[in-house]
Amino acid sequence: MNQNNNQGSQHDQWLGQVMKAEQTILDGQMPSIEQLMAIPSEIRMKSPLLLRAECEHRLLNGQPMETKQRLEAALRGFAAQADESAMLTMMAMLGLLYIQVGDLHESKPFMTLLEQEWARNREHCSGFVPWALARSAASAPNHPSRFEEALGLMMAAVERFREEGRPLWTGFALLDSRIFDPRVQSNPDWPFWLNWLKRHTAEQPLAAAVLDLLGSPKPDASMCERLPVRYAYLSKAVVMGEAEERLPEELADDIECGIYAAGALARRMLAEKRLEAAAEALRLFERRQRLLSTPAAHRLAVELQERLAAATVDATAAAARPGESLRPIADGSRGLGTGRQNDFPQQSPPAAEQSNASAGASAGSKWRIKLFGGIGFSTEDGQQAEPVWKRRKAGELFTYLLLQPAYKSNREQVIERVFGEGDPAKRSNQLYVTLHDLRNALKEIGLHEEAVYAKRGVVGIAEQAVESVDVETFITLSRVGDQLWMDDHEAASRLYEKAIPLYGLLATELPYAEWLERTREQLLDRQTTMLKRLAAFYADQKDEAREEQRLSDWIALRPEHEEAFEAMIRLCLRGNRRVEAISWYRRLERVWKEELGIEPLEEVRKLLWK
Repeated sequence: MNQNNNQGSQHDQWLGQVMKAEQTILDGQMPSIEQLMAIPSEIRMKSPLLLRAECEHRLLNGQPMETKQRLEAALRGFAAQADESAMLTMMAMLGLLYIQVGDLHESKPFMTLLEQEWARNREHCSGFVPWALARSAASAPNHPSRFEEALGLMMAAVERFREEGRPLWTGFALLDSRIFDPRVQSNPDWPFWLNWLKRHTAEQPLAAAVLDLLGSPKPDASMCERLPVRYAYLSKAVVMGEAEERLPEELADDIECGIYAAGALARRMLAEKRLEAAAEALRLFERRQRLLSTPAAHRLAVELQERLAAATVDATAAAARPGESLRPIADGSRGLGTGRQNDFPQQSPPAAEQSNASAGASAGSKWRIKLFGGIGFSTEDGQQAEPVWKRRKAGELFTYLLLQPAYKSNREQVIERVFGEGDPAKRSNQLYVTLHDLRNALKEIGLHEEAVYAKRGVVGIAEQAVESVDVETFITLSRVGDQLWMDDHEAASRLYEKAIPLYGLLATELPYAEWLERTREQLLDRQTTMLKRLAAFYADQKDEAREEQRLSDWIALRPEHEEAFEAMIRLCLRGNRRVEAISWYRRLERVWKEELGIEPLEEVRKLLWK
């Protein structure tokens, strides 16, 4: 008995700690990670607020996989509470995490939804939403104004955090802006924000540490070391210009930190005149920069490219002088930097991004691609286009690739699914010809021909050329809605309502592509399930107008579904609309007789003639 009392008393004490920590969060402060971790996991995991605070700590300190799991749990928790603003915050933090590790494909659906919400109702969005949008915009290749757009969104993030009374995240958003582009300190509002931070950091040591670094004319390593591990490393790399080659274990998957680590290695190799190794480090630098780009990283790339080019010229000249010897310079070290500063526009992509050896990006804006109801293209600035396929297989190949993860697939699988069975040599030749036709068709509407690539046994479409694909967005909204449906019908219904208007017949130009049939059936089943659930939800809510609309949509989509007709008949009868109910039954009767050759079930008929 005493043991049970002690357990109950201890549980109450932990609940008291939870309430205290939650109040700290609601007051705009962050509990210490020690305070959070002291609470048993089974209790802590039941509080979305504590999960969010833990995620904020982890977002600053690396550990992406653990952070991802906590963010997803917090998202489910806030969904169960129907807290839409908090859900958007969790989505934004997930988006930031995906961008940090270079997983742009996973971040796209989140960014599409966040962009819509930011445009529709900014007051409903925390500072994390424009912050995530800023980092996403900066990683969009070949977008002429991407850095200006990103900085504008970052400033919006700073202002939103300030309005929310969150000095810690106001400070980190300012620090991230400075790491993104140190020239941001010339912003007219910069002194205002620093002065605001000075007035609100007295009880927040971490925010004060950020302020000290931001306000110091000569920051030193001790200031950086007071910050969480991720920003300690990046501050040393950008604010002080002293990047370390070796990354802390927590940052092993962080692309931005990896950029500066590769830059530090390239610097050392250049200082030691090991030009082959320097060229290889620069190639690593540029591969990472294609996943995540900033003005600061771009300027570092220009500097290193120029130094390598100058060192290559000096080494070549020295080798040409009689009596001098020099170790061979690999061909890969040439061409990485061949001009002076003026040859590299300040906000253009790195040279490697423009290389023909790259997987390719569009020559113009990123495209929003529509597959439902026919293949079409549009851009944010209003451009629209429809491709003209010289051969139908080009459209099939294009559609197939866009339906694959990361828009790419194994070459053998592509041949098997798109070109069917037959002589291997003949099918390989068909793939080659089809790729040529596909590149030409896309080139005519403004995409660079390198947007479609085939190399090392992989065929794909460069993600950098694609802003969004309607099928991908549809599936993401539907899947997240399915996850939420178990706990929160209202939250799930909001996502279903966003997904349903996107639906249509997949790739109408390809009516006879056998491999598409299964995908079409899966999408049809998804749309049906969402309509069915929405009708049930609105019935529970006594919203007869919306219930009737979704039942009508369900019947139009699947006229063979007796269940949909039965629900519509019941709805009409509840509203004393017997004539309409009979009309719906007659329609069901006609469909079943014509298409199935049978009568509807007796149970449905009895609804009308008991």
